[in-house]
Amino acid sequence: MGDPGLAAQTERRLVAILNADGVDFTRLMADDDLATVEAVTACQREMGGLVEEHRGRIVDSPGDNLLAEFPSATQAVLCAVAIQAMLESRNAALPTPRRMRFRVGVNLGEVVAEGDRIFGDGVNVAARLEKLADPGGVCVSQKVFEEVSGKLELSFEDLGEQTVKNFPRPIRAYRVRLDGSPAAMTPARRLHAARWAASAGVALLLSVALWFWLAPSDTSVSPPAAVRPEIRSLAVLPLENLSGELGQEYFTDGMTEAVISRLAKIASLSLVSRTSVMQYAGIRMPLPEIARKLGVDAVVEGSVLRAGGLVRITVQLIDARSDRHLWSESYERDLRDVLTLQSEVARAIAREVQLVLAPADESDLATPETVDPTAYEAYLKGAYFLKQSGAVNHAKAVEHLERAVAADPDYAPAWARLADGYT
Repeated sequence: MGDPGLAAQTERRLVAILNADGVDFTRLMADDDLATVEAVTACQREMGGLVEEHRGRIVDSPGDNLLAEFPSATQAVLCAVAIQAMLESRNAALPTPRRMRFRVGVNLGEVVAEGDRIFGDGVNVAARLEKLADPGGVCVSQKVFEEVSGKLELSFEDLGEQTVKNFPRPIRAYRVRLDGSPAAMTPARRLHAARWAASAGVALLLSVALWFWLAPSDTSVSPPAAVRPEIRSLAVLPLENLSGELGQEYFTDGMTEAVISRLAKIASLSLVSRTSVMQYAGIRMPLPEIARKLGVDAVVEGSVLRAGGLVRITVQLIDARSDRHLWSESYERDLRDVLTLQSEVARAIAREVQLVLAPADESDLATPETVDPTAYEAYLKGAYFLKQSGAVNHAKAVEHLERAVAADPDYAPAWARLADGYT
């Protein structure tokens, strides 16, 4: 007999399973491991958002893989298509060798759930279907095809019975047609497209006629260009640690605080304090909801990757009112130049928010600064422990800060934090 305690912790349920896996991950890592880790993490973050939007749940995301479950096959397929559309949009701005592509497989089947994990043939079939998909494509099982056929304006290509590795019987698979060509459309979708085109043509003719009727004689005046809504308030969310080491929180926390401190020097910018934003560290919540709670127009989110003596910060600016991505960029420097790196990031954010910096702000952010890496490392650790409660943590903080001032006696922030520690 099985373990009755284990049986009580497990359950069987019928779910739709989505499995996504990166393409050419090994080659990309060999070419540029730092950039690849950043790209994969960013893709997984956006895929996770789409899973949530489609009422799904992330089960696991090891390496370049993502496993999710959904209450219906329809939501799973819609999410898979949305994921590939998002990735295609991201890749459009990248050179071909650096594009991040994923294969996606979707299955409908019974799984064994133990806590947050799921197991069984339902999961295994989804993984095998993913291998059958083209790079940038989606492949679904016969059960999924039968469930969504006629419900979605998508067409499918029957791949027939497929023999897959380590599976006792063939799997009938269907490829989702994502090319948008007439042949890839269902009859209902072709009819919808034809009606839309006809309506659009009529609307265009009416618009042109109305413009000629109402336009002034001076035709040199051009219509106003689209203007980005003014951003008056901003929150810098806790940066994500991409090092893969749990002991690096002090470094990521310190970089988040540093960027906030740099931006706080800009008098014309209304910035949310570090204390207010740190409560959202590790919290998965829609950005518009976070912005509403913080009362800001836009948010900055990003990640920190430290590898040896190099530090890379990736940040993106998002208009929380429309949930629209406005800008993103990566910055990399030696740890000795990390202060200059922080200034560069702050200046770039200010530029994208379209702030006019006062001369004092320009001077402060433009000054190149260096710091002894050993001193800065000790400073960040001291600052981190200083924020923790308890005499033991405060003693650790003082110890690290004393090392910081010993390594670089000219680094004033370390002296200031050491004074806080003694207090």
